[in-house]
Amino acid sequence: MAIQLYDLAGKDSDIMFSPFCWRVRMSLLHKGLNFELIPWRFAEKETIEESGHSAVPVIKDGDKWVGDSWEIIKYLDTQYPELPTLMNGSEGRAHAQLVLELCGSLVFPAVIPIAVYQAYEILDEASKPYFRESREAMFGTSLEQLNADPQAGKAGLVQALKPFDALLQTSNFIGGDQPTYADYALFGILKWADIVSSYRPIDDTSFVGRWFVRLENMYDGYAKNVPTVRNR
Repeated sequence: MAIQLYDLAGKDSDIMFSPFCWRVRMSLLHKGLNFELIPWRFAEKETIEESGHSAVPVIKDGDKWVGDSWEIIKYLDTQYPELPTLMNGSEGRAHAQLVLELCGSLVFPAVIPIAVYQAYEILDEASKPYFRESREAMFGTSLEQLNADPQAGKAGLVQALKPFDALLQTSNFIGGDQPTYADYALFGILKWADIVSSYRPIDDTSFVGRWFVRLENMYDGYAKNVPTVRNR
């Protein structure tokens, strides 16, 4: 039976864009596990109530529910140890946690002006009031004022990605020769921005950009071929 992954969707059910869900998607692909995507929206909290969580990502593996991307990743490695590892032991977990901290302190703040307002615009009407109220309270400003023009958005992201750009000058992946969860931690944030933005926010000619394209093309081009607001 395929693992069910509840993933944040816009008004168009084919556009699913949560950065945390993308971390899980890439991890499921990495392990070669069959999974089914179930579109979920902010106004549909009752559909995952049984899981004990109020937001996605949430997976259902047989009769077991697991929520929160970090907990899901740990579960996948523990439950399926015979499949390719996402975090190889304590060293791999520490490496992933370091990348998560860098993503939280550097990359998320740079992506917010690119992606938050544009994500709002593609939501279903029932979810928009909650999203606007919660995000404006979180950021202390209106979604419209938060939104950056393309030039400023791209420039801010380039600055935030400098540590990763330096690393990827000498390594194909953040995890080394092959991707690990550390790669998917960053990729999920950037794929969120890429899906919801009316422009390509990532410079494909940079070292991070080339890394991003490599990951997009993995797993038979899975991430490359998903719908974005630009190709609908």
